[in-house]
Formats: sequence, structure tokens, C-alpha cells
Amino acid sequence: MSDVPVSVTAAAEVVQPVAESSGSIWGYVAGGIALLVLAGIWGYKKINKPAFIINQVRKRNMKEIKKLGIENSDFVVDLDKLLDSVLEFANENGKNGGDVIKLLAPMNDSKRIKTARDMYQAMIYIANEIKDASLAREFKNKSKQVKASSPLMAGLLKRAGI
Repeated sequence: MSDVPVSVTAAAEVVQPVAESSGSIWGYVAGGIALLVLAGIWGYKKINKPAFIINQVRKRNMKEIKKLGIENSDFVVDLDKLLDSVLEFANENGKNGGDVIKLLAPMNDSKRIKTARDMYQAMIYIANEIKDASLAREFKNKSKQVKASSPLMAGLLKRAGI
């Protein structure tokens, strides 16, 4: 007599042909890789849009601004005006997310931005780059009036690593 029960030997006879008939797993592997590639392409196209980049900039800045408790300051309004203008410019001229990042790069230059006035100068430069003369003029007037030691600007400069 065998120690193996009869039901196990019967199950082994049934299971073995099923396992042998399942074929190769390479089709499943190739399908999984294809799905990952398609998801990556879709994600890249979604992320590389100007609206996504602008929303990320707003979200990061608002997070820092809320930490400081200064949601209703003039700088926040000015930054929103600039971001709206950049988004409009990017949509009109068919720019992608990488182009928007290049446009906004002067605001992240820690070597040049040391004070609040420097931040406004960077915003003036961006406004001139997108050919929004009225916005640049408005920022120029405000850059002359801004206090160098405002808590909002200190927080934003700190976030930028300055």
C-alpha cells in the first residue's frame, strides 16, 4: 500500500495536463511590458503639459505660503498673474511643459535672487520674455516698493534654497 491517498494521485493526473497545456508565459510578460510602456507614454504626455506644470508651481508655492500664513498678500496675487500669463502664452504658442519650465527658470536661480526685489526682477524678466509689457510694467513699479524683509519673501527665498 502506498502512503499517497487516491484522491491526490487522481488530482495529479488532472493537474499535470493543464499545466502542460498552458504554454509559455512570454506572452504575458510581453503584454505586461507593453502595458507599462503605454502607461509611461500616457503619463509623460499628461505631465508635459503647461497646465500641469503651472498647477504644480502653484501648489508648491501655496503650501509654503500657507505655512507662513500669508495667503492674501500682494506677492501671491502678482505670482498668480504671472503664472496665468505664462499659461496663456504657452497655450497660444503651442509650448510644452519643458518650455514652461525654461520660462520660469529665472525664479529658481539662487545665485541671482537674494532679496524680494530680485524676485520681482526675475518676474519682470519672465513677463518680458512672454511679451506681456503691461505685467512687466506693473512688476517694475512694485519692485521699487517691496520691502526686502517681508516674511513671505523670506519664506519663498528659503524654499528656493537661498
